[in-house]
This record gives sequence, structure tokens and C-alpha cells, in this order.
Amino acid sequence: MDCYSQEQDENRILWTANWSNDGNFIAVGGDDKRIRIYNGHTFELLRIYKNESEVKRVRWHPIKNILAIAAIDNGSKILDVENDRTIQFESGDNIGGRSIAWNFNGELIAIADYEGVLTIWTKDGQLTNTIKKEDTKSYVAVDWHPFKNEIIVLGDDMWIYNENGDLLKKIKHRDEKVLMLCVKWHKSGKFFVTGDYGDNKVPYKPLLQFWNPSGTLIRQIEVSKTEYRNISWNKTGNRLATASDALRIWSKKGKLLKTGFSDDNLWGVDWSPDGKYIVTSSHFGKVIVWDRNANVVRKLN
Repeated sequence: MDCYSQEQDENRILWTANWSNDGNFIAVGGDDKRIRIYNGHTFELLRIYKNESEVKRVRWHPIKNILAIAAIDNGSKILDVENDRTIQFESGDNIGGRSIAWNFNGELIAIADYEGVLTIWTKDGQLTNTIKKEDTKSYVAVDWHPFKNEIIVLGDDMWIYNENGDLLKKIKHRDEKVLMLCVKWHKSGKFFVTGDYGDNKVPYKPLLQFWNPSGTLIRQIEVSKTEYRNISWNKTGNRLATASDALRIWSKKGKLLKTGFSDDNLWGVDWSPDGKYIVTSSHFGKVIVWDRNANVVRKLN
């Protein structure tokens, strides 16, 4: 992975934005095959890394400044930002992913790929398990339980596995065949939230849904005009931010508190560790920092 100057392209889709656990860095990635690293305090662009393929998700390690990258074809990898070092996933196959996530202690990584295969890796890029393909064309999102080695992965439905690949639960989220795009466990581990694509042609509205671990629907929200690509809890777990046609901030129980309107669709979203800010990335390549009340603080490009 090469380090590039601060050039910026126009008309790029930036799918993902993630704030490091210590607050020092923001990572943004997208279809221009670049990973932008910003200072998490001053919002200065620090460096740009060129990737081999389009970047779909980036996720910081829960403790260290190590970035897991999900990209198409053979572009997925681990980037040690502080030491400017790349760790490759050790496999003879192409490691292309749509989503990637660290487990609670940062020892394991889950990659959900385009073929509907879920793989588990060590933090050093060693393959530990390949979980058999279910009845889905593709996996789109993945998240680990906040204190157990259990994984939720999404396609047209959702599946919960343990780290050994045993299927614990399959959940059908709606009667229509609609792709799900994002999932986040609440910090308590007592429930999780999912967002789906909807279908404007039919039309099916995009759904934001709250679930308990047994697969019982707690709450369903139909507000957004476009799909929910990413969602993020703040560190205390009392606020949820969602990225779609707007930035929306919700209470723990799903009450809409604030809305930040955008000129284009928002795809990436994440809270700063102190809960003061939210970063978003967008369809037309905009990176914006908002305050906790969904007011624009700074446009980073």
C-alpha cells in the first residue's frame, strides 16, 4: 500500500468512515481506492494510502491504531497506521469483502464477502475458520457481540454464529426479499439494530429495526427515503447515529432526537469516542464533521 500526497478526486463514493478508539484518527474509504487518514482532533488530512481496489468498510482495532480494511477482489488487509505497516491476510484465495469487524478484544477479525462466505482471522492475518455458505447471494454487513465471540452477519436475512461457525439463530427481518446493509450491537449486548435497503420501485420503505438476541422485533422505524448504509452507537450507548438521506440521531429506545440534512446521501457514519462529534462520508465524496446535535462543524474536503 503506497502513501500518497493530499490530492483529492471529485465524484467519488465514500462508503465508510470510522473514528479510532483513542480519538486520534479518522479513516475514510471508498471507490477511489484510497484510504484517507485525518487527525481526529484538528481534522487535518494527515495522509492518503492508495489501495489495490475499491474500499467498502474500514474498522479500527478496539485498542490499537490498527485499521482493518474490507475491499473488493484482493484488496482487504490490515494497516498499522502508527508504524506505517501493512499486514496481508494469509491466503491463496482473493480476500474480497463488503464488511469487516473486530471482536470485542481485538484478537479476531470477521470478513463478510461477496460470495456469501464468512471468514474468521487473527489480528495477524491468519485464517482460523471459514463458515459455510448459507442461502444468500452475498453477505453485506457483520458485527460481533460486545463481550462474547458471537457474530451477526447480514444478507437477505440475518444469521448469528459463534466463532466456531455453529449457527445459533437465523432471523427473517421482513416478508419481502430485501437486502440488509448494516448491523450494530448495543453496548449492553441486550439488543442490536439493523438497517436495510428498501426498494423504491415496489415500493418498500427502508427499515431501521431493533431486535433482541432471540430474534424478536422490538421496534421498527420507517423514516428514511433511502437505504441505511451504516449505523453507529456512541460510547455510552445512549445515542445511535444513522446514515441515509440524512444524518439522524436516535435515543437508545429509537426516538428520533435530531436530524442533520445533507445535499447527498450519507453512507459512512461514526461517533468520536468522547461523543462530541460525528463524522460522515457521502455518495459524492464529502466528508463532514457534525456536533452531537447534528449541526455541521466542519467540511473536510
